[in-house]
Amino acid sequence: MRAGSAARSHRTNPHPSGRSATWDKATVDELRLDETERALLNAWRRTRRGTGDPVEQQLLATWRGWQEQPSRRPLWADDLRHLLLADPSAPVPATGLADRDGVPARAPARLLGMLLGGAAAESHALGGQLGQRSTAALFVLEGLVRAHTAARSTGEGDPVSGAVGGLRRWLHTRGVAWADCGADGQRPNGWLVAQQDLRSRSSDDPALLTAMARIGGGQPPGTRRQPINRTGSAAAVGLGPLAALWSADPGTVFALGGDLAAITHGHPDGHNPAGALAVAVLHLLRGHDLDTAVRHAITGWQAGRAPLERALRHGRLSPAGSRPARAEFDAARPGRSGLDALTVAVRAAASSPDDFAAAVRAAADHGGDTASAALVCGQLLGARHGAAGIPRSWLDRLPVRSTVERLATDAVTEFGPEPDESPDWERRYPLTETAEPTAAAAPDYRTGLGAVPRLASARERFLGAVLGCAVGEALGMPVSAENWDEIHARHGDDGLRSYVRAGHPSGRLGSDSQLLLFSLEGTIRANVARRTTGLQDPARHVQHAYQRWLHTQHLSWPRAAGEFHTGTPHPDGWLVQQRALFQTRNPGRTMMRTLIAFAKGQQPMGDPEHPVSDSRGSSAVVRSVPAALWSAEPGEVFRLGMRTAALTHGHRSAWYSAGALALLVSRTMHGDPLPAAVQAVLDELSGHAEHQEVSRRIDAAVRLAGTGPVDPPALERALGSGWTAVDALAIGLYAALAADGDFDTAVRLAVNHSGNSGTTGAVAGGLSGAWLGAPRIAEQWTAELELHEVIESLAQDAVLEFGPRPPDWADRYPAT
Repeated sequence: MRAGSAARSHRTNPHPSGRSATWDKATVDELRLDETERALLNAWRRTRRGTGDPVEQQLLATWRGWQEQPSRRPLWADDLRHLLLADPSAPVPATGLADRDGVPARAPARLLGMLLGGAAAESHALGGQLGQRSTAALFVLEGLVRAHTAARSTGEGDPVSGAVGGLRRWLHTRGVAWADCGADGQRPNGWLVAQQDLRSRSSDDPALLTAMARIGGGQPPGTRRQPINRTGSAAAVGLGPLAALWSADPGTVFALGGDLAAITHGHPDGHNPAGALAVAVLHLLRGHDLDTAVRHAITGWQAGRAPLERALRHGRLSPAGSRPARAEFDAARPGRSGLDALTVAVRAAASSPDDFAAAVRAAADHGGDTASAALVCGQLLGARHGAAGIPRSWLDRLPVRSTVERLATDAVTEFGPEPDESPDWERRYPLTETAEPTAAAAPDYRTGLGAVPRLASARERFLGAVLGCAVGEALGMPVSAENWDEIHARHGDDGLRSYVRAGHPSGRLGSDSQLLLFSLEGTIRANVARRTTGLQDPARHVQHAYQRWLHTQHLSWPRAAGEFHTGTPHPDGWLVQQRALFQTRNPGRTMMRTLIAFAKGQQPMGDPEHPVSDSRGSSAVVRSVPAALWSAEPGEVFRLGMRTAALTHGHRSAWYSAGALALLVSRTMHGDPLPAAVQAVLDELSGHAEHQEVSRRIDAAVRLAGTGPVDPPALERALGSGWTAVDALAIGLYAALAADGDFDTAVRLAVNHSGNSGTTGAVAGGLSGAWLGAPRIAEQWTAELELHEVIESLAQDAVLEFGPRPPDWADRYPAT
């Protein structure tokens, strides 16, 4: 809701009691609200049945206070935030904070609690001094954020190497010259190392510092197989829980947690407890109680099972409100090993699971490594209850609280479903340890992925569009020559429901999908040329790609290349090297005739101003999908979709249908639901001459979908048979809308009729895939799909090329 008049002061609005209330500054400037604030305000207004409630300002002020100081935010507020921003259709990457089931609502608060709890507990054990274990953990977390950023940006990001880099920066904050920290460059980079509150020379346990000094001097970092020393002390156990962010798999988390500690601690007693603690924290972040989390942690760890089970049992048997006495711990002769510290921490936490202060005081009162035991205890209970479970006075005394809050917020962003891909993020978390990122000149264009609000989802949606087109055509192509009666007789009342063999293996690509792949390759190469040479002629690059496709239809390159043969005496790029594409799959006559005529020099490139045929056939439509990546401007996307079709097809209805499909994919890629994307297409069409045929057919598809699935004869009467571009678009759109978010239903509705089931299936699959994202396409479709690895690789390359950091890959995608 946008209330333009809401910015005026001295406004009278109905009071909840029914009285009138006049106030200054009580209205809300909604243009200044962020996404969560706008969602909160709208939810509040729905409960109040109107706008202008004077409580709105107080509500937003409280909410913003929690946003600025997350440690003061109660856990129920995280539940509310999760509900306000829930996007069930958004694809979610698999990390410790996010898996295919989504992000647990309280996991971000529990992560912050784990970091603050550990730091506050260690500070208590050290008499108020900031501890080295806590600061080392912060730098390891920063290293993991940088490694994960590199992994998703370039495909190369190792968490252990990232952690080593973070520990080098930590070593520098302990007073060691950067040149002696083992890294190249004149100074470290990133924002964390510049925080003065993290600088200290104090050290109560030299093991961590000594090991890092040896690494800085040139010794390789330790691993579990090649230990750097035989130290089994507890100083590195608190690094383990950070592994819980990297993966949702407990086995992976245990191994990585141990690897993080093994960088500096070579004895199993120094690194295995870190792995166990990592698994426990993974389960705590997901809402499990302490007992369950610890039992999961010790599964398969024989050496730690007995002492930790005993610690849990003794903790549960402690009288309510009591804590273990020092004598009880000393009787067990706690030492300074990692296992000793973890055992003490578990018993203390289990004795006072709801009293952070009592548990930490117990963990810090014995004859062993009190700082490590207290830190681990604080991490466990902080992860269990969030920062709200830590006494306010403890947090107020913690000098690094704001730094921890900032880093935790960034970690949630990076390991959540929608990581930040802005240039500012890379400046704060550079992909290298020392080199300052160079500021590239801003291009004078925005790609289709250059302005999306949620880039990770947009990538998955584009991949879904490409895969969906291929799946839909592979399903429908075998029955394209059959009428409904024949399909019904062969496959039953429900018609075709899965891939079938039709004289060849099931899941075969059709010519529409082949051409889609070459269109996508041509569009990638066009963008390489745009950003490296400044040339902007995507249609010419797509034409060149189509001539390479023509070469795969058993024409020699000199015969297929046409005018491109002079500049490229041999077909270049990696796609044409995929020999499995050298298959003829009954392409449309118009495609073959126009491309051969161009190769012979008998006609120029087609465009809307100079049509090269009068064809309105369906093969013009599907190959327009890549235009969705070219620009952030809807009109430009539509026009490139038109130009792609006009290379071979000369009728307006074919151009407009292709432009419409490209724009539908673009809008769903940006997060619009498919019905909203349809309206954007109709608005765009209204500005083009003689658009009525395509606009009417789209309207008819929407109306038909509103009645729910119809029988095949009714579908044919309403929307045609799919042999023309506009019919194929309408049937595919109807199927995607009628299926209402179910990919399987969409492609099955689209192929069961008398007509061009291959193309209508491709359109429905592409639209549903773009709407839902690739993760929502079941494996039953992709596992048997011919060349599915090539399809996925090409689509992933496309989102890299049109994303914020395109690679340098001139050999793979020449700018020709």
